Amino acid sequence: MAVVVLNPSCQYGNVIVENDKVVYNEGLNLFDIAVKTKEVLEEMGHTVYITRDKRDEPSDLRTEMKRANAVEPDVLVALHSDATGEPIDPQVGGTTTFYATEKGRALAEYVHKSLCQAISSIYPNHSDRGIMTHWYKLYVLHNSIAPACLTEILFHTNPRERKLLLDADFHLLAAKAIAQGIDNYLKNN
Repeated sequence: MAVVVLNPSCQYGNVIVENDKVVYNEGLNLFDIAVKTKEVLEEMGHTVYITRDKRDEPSDLRTEMKRANAVEPDVLVALHSDATGEPIDPQVGGTTTFYATEKGRALAEYVHKSLCQAISSIYPNHSDRGIMTHWYKLYVLHNSIAPACLTEILFHTNPRERKLLLDADFHLLAAKAIAQGIDNYLKNN
């Protein structure tokens, strides 16, 4: 089977604070989803690496990409949650997936389609924001030796979506969908 690298966000500073308490941390939360995705992919027979070993391990993108490229992956999928700029607009939500190359575009299409179908099955108001290149040269996408995509699963600045992002059942749903999208890409490319 294939070698897959999962790159969960290392943006520990992307937090939501309510009543002086951190209720959401992107870096911690996306690591949890990556671990579940790894388990599902391994059950499918793939060899899977996560770009850091521990949930709260301090990291940076250069280090993570060195680790990722060292294992010579067949694909790399970065996992993030999205946010609106200031002032926060709690109504904005949905899923967006980014790519930088044509092979990355194909991977993005498979992952995005699978993820959006799964989310829509439990969240009827889900917004499919599409797949696209990013106006900013995203480091992970431009420095991966493998086809790569970065999916913004949902918006952590949207209270309804943040509730899903914090839910263990949703973590498993998202993990299965992401894994299925990766597996479908690998079977067809």
